[in-house]
Amino acid sequence: MKKKSEIQIFLVPALFFLLIGTTMQAQQKREADTLYLTLDKALNVALSENPTIKVAEREIEKVDYSRKEAWAGLIPSISAEGSYNRNIRKPVMFLSEDMAAGFGGSTTIEIGSDNSYSASVSAAVPLFNMSLFRNIQMTEVQMKSALESARQSRINMVSEVKKAYFNCLLANDSYNVMHRSLQNARENYENTRQLFAQGAAAEYDVIRSEVQVRNLEPSLTEAKNGREVALWMLRILLGLERDVPVKFEENLMAFNQLIEAMPSVPEQDISQNTDIRQLNIQELQLDKQFDLTRAQRFPTLSAFVNFQYQAQANHFQFNDYTWAKPVVAGLQLQIPVFNGFARHYQEKQVEISLEQLSFQRENVERQISVSLLNAHSAMEAAAEKVESGKVAVRQAERGYQIAQTRYETGVGTLLELNDAEVALTQSRLNLNQARFDFLAARADYEKVLGDNLPDN
Repeated sequence: MKKKSEIQIFLVPALFFLLIGTTMQAQQKREADTLYLTLDKALNVALSENPTIKVAEREIEKVDYSRKEAWAGLIPSISAEGSYNRNIRKPVMFLSEDMAAGFGGSTTIEIGSDNSYSASVSAAVPLFNMSLFRNIQMTEVQMKSALESARQSRINMVSEVKKAYFNCLLANDSYNVMHRSLQNARENYENTRQLFAQGAAAEYDVIRSEVQVRNLEPSLTEAKNGREVALWMLRILLGLERDVPVKFEENLMAFNQLIEAMPSVPEQDISQNTDIRQLNIQELQLDKQFDLTRAQRFPTLSAFVNFQYQAQANHFQFNDYTWAKPVVAGLQLQIPVFNGFARHYQEKQVEISLEQLSFQRENVERQISVSLLNAHSAMEAAAEKVESGKVAVRQAERGYQIAQTRYETGVGTLLELNDAEVALTQSRLNLNQARFDFLAARADYEKVLGDNLPDN
């Protein structure tokens, strides 16, 4: 029994330290795998890992190959072909009656041999082809369109990531406010119990303070769940796995300088707006399409060369074959004369499309101006709420301290203390919400301007 007790005395501390060591290693590994985020880091991760951005980048690559395909039309094309024919019945040549007399009276004569072999190599190069040149210019515009589409994807992604990131900060700050409020309620409950034990507080106050704690606990759980949901949305935008731990190195207060730097009037230059830039590209595309349609009126000139290798025989003794090697080279000119006014009608369609684009531009510019004004107005309203919220928080904190002191000295009531606590919690939540509203409105403002991409 003594040996068994000694073994137990030895094993219990050993197992305890082993468990502590394992827990610490797991904690260290989790800390090493944790992604510490700032806004700039979140944007960089999203722009490199989000599938939408990757699709846009691949689209640019695809259009680039299309552009190279168009340029390939200027390079000489070379083709080779070969054939073997077995003449089951040889072709014939018809003779006139006078000539047939010299061939035994037959008006037909077989030509060729049983076996026919042919191989050729041809090369051609365009010397003048206006349609080809215009098509190359069209692909250059298509590349601009693809680049702008990718830019639009990045702008939209940055705006979404900013809002999701700020929403996570709002959820974190709201959780911290609720956690602090619950701590205050628990402290008040403990103080009330002590006062009740000393006969300085009524049992009703103890019950009321405990109820206050119970009422705040579900709110804290709800705030915690809201924080998790916001984090899931951010993980999706960043292309992160669900089990990647994330911590934030910033809070909403870290962006107070943006409120102070808010422009006093909305920006008037909307040239960088992605919708405006795409309309400019569409107009350029229509111009190039008109030139391409008109280029079909021009003649085309190309050069070619053809080399053939031919032989015919009634047997398969290849060493006895006689091979012919004709070579042909020349120029080919094609002049369009008349096609039923089809090109003229195509040009009219493009002209109408240009007019429609002009009307569309006017409407888009008005919508962008209104969106810019709305975003700026939302920023102004949120900035005013932030300033008012700061004053409200300071006053609520002072009021809570006074109410707490009054209650502890027996001058005030628990109802006053609870009201002060509720006012303090609400003022802090309102201030956080105002900061988030400003940052979200600023994200919309930058998105409309097309000026939210991080500097590379």
